[in-house]
Amino acid sequence: MDDATRRPSIVQRFRGFLMRPRAFVFGALLCCAYIFLQSPPLWFVRVVPAEIPLWESIDPDGERVLIVAPHPDDDILAVGSSIVAFREEGTPVLVVFLTSGDANWAGKRLITMNPFSLPGEFRALGTRRQKEAVVALSRLDVDPESAVFLNYPDRGLSALLGDHWFAADPFQSPYTGRASKYSRVAFNPGSAYCGEELLRDLEEIIWAFRPTILYLPHPLDAHEDHRAGYRFVRMAIDELEGIDEFERPALRCYLVHSYAGLWPPPSRVQDLRPLDPMDAFLGLGTWHAVELPATTINAKYRALRAHASQWWTCGSFLRRFICTNELYMVEDT
Repeated sequence: MDDATRRPSIVQRFRGFLMRPRAFVFGALLCCAYIFLQSPPLWFVRVVPAEIPLWESIDPDGERVLIVAPHPDDDILAVGSSIVAFREEGTPVLVVFLTSGDANWAGKRLITMNPFSLPGEFRALGTRRQKEAVVALSRLDVDPESAVFLNYPDRGLSALLGDHWFAADPFQSPYTGRASKYSRVAFNPGSAYCGEELLRDLEEIIWAFRPTILYLPHPLDAHEDHRAGYRFVRMAIDELEGIDEFERPALRCYLVHSYAGLWPPPSRVQDLRPLDPMDAFLGLGTWHAVELPATTINAKYRALRAHASQWWTCGSFLRRFICTNELYMVEDT
C-alpha cells in the first residue's frame, strides 16, 4: 500500500482534532465568547408598550420635551446630557424611535457570529436594540414607558416618502423581510410600512403629548433615515398647525452624520473638548451650544455604553460625541 492510501481522510483528521484537549478548550472559549456577545443582562430587561402621557395630566403650563430619533442611540448622541438636565428639573421627556435599528450589518454579524443574511437575526437585533435603548434611557432617569418604538424599517424611511406612501403598497425591508411592524411593543403594532402610517403615528403622539420643545434630525444629515425623519416630523407639525388648539413647539435640529465623516472630529474621553458646528451648515440656521456639567457628561457616557451592539462596532464614532457641550440648530424662518 502506497503513502497516498495510508494518508488519513479529512473526517479522520477532524475526529482526531476533536479528541485533543485543545479542541475542548477552543470550543469552551467559543461558547463563552458567544454568550458574552448576547449580553446576558439584557435577557432580564423588559420592554413595555409606551404610554403617551396626555399633556393636560402632566402640567399644562410647564415644559414638555419630545425627542424624535431615527435609530436607538441617536437620542443619546445628540442630546443625552440635555436629557439629564431636563430630568433634574422635573421636565417630562418622551423619546420616539422611528426605527429599531435592525439593519446594522456589523452588529448583526458580530453578535450572531454569522456572516450570512437571515431575516430572523435582523429582527432579533432590532429587539435587542430596543432593550439597549431602554437601559440607556434609564441611566438618564427616563422611565421605560417614555420610550416609544415605532418599529418602521431601518434604512427604509426615505422609501416611505416616495413609492410606498400608501398602505396598499407597503415597503418590504430587505433586512427583516417584513412589510409591517413585527415588534410586540411597537406603537400601533402591525401597521404597514408606509408613509401615511408613520405620519399618522407622529401626529397622534405629538397631539397627545403637546411638546413645548421638539428635537428632530437635521434636514441635511448625511444619513437618509435622518433626512426622512426630519421631513416626517415637519409634515406632522404642519398638519397639526391647522388645528386651533395646537401650539407649535420650539423645533431644535440636531446633527449626527456628516458627509465624509469629518464631523465630529475625533476626540478622547480623557481629553474633552467643545463641539463646534460644521462651517457648511452655519448658514442654514442659528446654532446654540448647551454647556454641560461633568455629571451630565458622565451620565451620557454611561448611557452610550449601554448600546453595546453599537459600542463594539463603532465605539470610536460614538466617543466623538462625548464633549463639553451639545449643539442644536433653530432654522431661520
